[in-house]
Amino acid sequence: PARFSELERFMATATQSGHELRVHNQALDFVAGKRDAERRSFILDKLYPKGAGSAPLAKLLKVPMYPYQAEGALFAVRAGRALIGDEMGLGKTIQAIAAAEILARHFGVSKVLVICPTSLKYQWQSEMARFSGRASRVLAGGRAQRQKEYDEDLIASWAPELVIVDEAQRVKNWNTIAARALKRIDSPYALVLTGTPLENKLEELISIVQFVDQHRLGPTW
Repeated sequence: PARFSELERFMATATQSGHELRVHNQALDFVAGKRDAERRSFILDKLYPKGAGSAPLAKLLKVPMYPYQAEGALFAVRAGRALIGDEMGLGKTIQAIAAAEILARHFGVSKVLVICPTSLKYQWQSEMARFSGRASRVLAGGRAQRQKEYDEDLIASWAPELVIVDEAQRVKNWNTIAARALKRIDSPYALVLTGTPLENKLEELISIVQFVDQHRLGPTW
């Protein structure tokens, strides 16, 4: 890990020397992720030197956050892809919006996709406006209308930089078509929110974590 920064130079040297060089994409993705995390940590430490107690965090949103919420937002940004499993009612939504705001202001994120149960769509829209003052678009209507306006290919081509999945435990089967479609959205940042991460089958928890970080756990067996 201490020499990840030398990877490109090593690959170039190996290639120029006439040796056959094989590099798996997963390995490159893993190293790139680690280097991005180091860069985020460096920037976050400069922006918020006192962590959750840093003064700029108190003014990040239009409403103040509790210290644990500020800590959760910083954790999510530092990790890049994370799962927040706080109990119901502790403010996972505000943590996600705060993380999105930090990513937007300091890390170039401009496209955020929120995936949530139908009953929460307009609640998310109102809370985004209330907490951050940012506008959002709700994809509503029947299934045919939603597919016409915003199918999976269009979402993929739009390429959201941050995907927030709310109430992840309500995706009862993470092997469904919807779950597989979700996993095909290749976003650099992801945040999964669930108040009951261990409610269902162990396989579903594993699947959720694999969406967050494919390297975190070993094989399913």
